[in-house]
Amino acid sequence: MATTVFTAASTAEEVAKAYQSQIQGKTILVTGGNTGLGLETAKQLAGHGATVIFTSPNVTFLQMDLASLQSVKAFATQFLATYSTLNILINNAGVMACPKTFTTDGFEIQFGVNHLGHFYLTQLLLPLLLKSASKSSPSRIVTLSSVGQFLYAPPEGIMFDDLNADQSYNSWVRYGHAKLANVLFAKEINARYASKNLISVAVHPGVIIGTDLKRHSDFWNVIDTVWQVLTKPGALGVVMGERNKSIPEGASTTVLCAVGSDITGGGFYYDCKISEGEKLHPRAGDADLAKRLWDVSEKLVADALKK
Repeated sequence: MATTVFTAASTAEEVAKAYQSQIQGKTILVTGGNTGLGLETAKQLAGHGATVIFTSPNVTFLQMDLASLQSVKAFATQFLATYSTLNILINNAGVMACPKTFTTDGFEIQFGVNHLGHFYLTQLLLPLLLKSASKSSPSRIVTLSSVGQFLYAPPEGIMFDDLNADQSYNSWVRYGHAKLANVLFAKEINARYASKNLISVAVHPGVIIGTDLKRHSDFWNVIDTVWQVLTKPGALGVVMGERNKSIPEGASTTVLCAVGSDITGGGFYYDCKISEGEKLHPRAGDADLAKRLWDVSEKLVADALKK
């Protein structure tokens, strides 16, 4: 059993080495594992004894595009036909501060990719995750969120009256909105399935140097970000408390939540520790909001698949 205390400066490799005995023999799926944080996460878990499957729109043998629910369904069908075990699902892939665009199914791109795509994938793989779980070795779902949910999501939390941005679109508000949906989704999974030996958490990896997540950010996006920080109470302190991380440092919290000991289901983790409320949107712990989001997401997915 590892006893090392990890910090914001810890790397994914350091965490994986400490928990190698708990990684060996596990089957792990990482979405978006072809680049950045996902690639580092997949590399360290595979390098320390796990069977790791990762997804990308550009990988033909396990192709998945989170912007298409039919692609998600096809991937899950192929995955379930190939693998009889799934111990850990890491919902890593995502987009940030995109121009206003839409998924194949007509959803606002950030909500569609960051939340609905992973929501549907998780639902399809839940039976196998539960089948693979035991009391001594619960299955885990780790969903990457961001401190952006605290900084940018609107006060009401989820914009149920304007999910598709028909009324207004601000790329950073929509990013925070989607990342808050990730936190609520992770909490609701845990509320529904913790009694069935499944642990679900959300993760803020940090401000990462060297990923392509910021590829859509232009000058005006940067100006808008600064304005959001300066005008939101408490936001400047959170941002000033963030340190730029390398990709290996950024992936450490994900790896810890995937395989570490004493991980609290329903928690929000950053810098290899659980949040006690800091860096969280005021509505992040709202159980009624999380349930409503789940119900609305189910209906949105079901209706889209009927088209």
